[in-house]
Amino acid sequence: MAAKGMVAVPRRAVARWRAAMALLGLGLGISVAGLGWDFIVHEILDEVQESIYAPPHLTIFAGIGVAGLGFLVALLGTRFRAAALPA
Repeated sequence: MAAKGMVAVPRRAVARWRAAMALLGLGLGISVAGLGWDFIVHEILDEVQESIYAPPHLTIFAGIGVAGLGFLVALLGTRFRAAALPA
């Protein structure tokens, strides 16, 4: 029996939330790795690689895309499930 004020959450909702948070964390990690790589290329190796298609920049953009997908999963999972909950 749940304590007063507690809310029961379905296991599928928790699994969806964990997947969304995993995607957000993975996207953040990929972006940080790309930013580190970009810093090394520009500041330490002193190479001028100013193209949007440079590998470090593509890594940053890929991380942003993965994080955006995680945000979308979280948003869709909460938007459509909130309407089904009893008042």
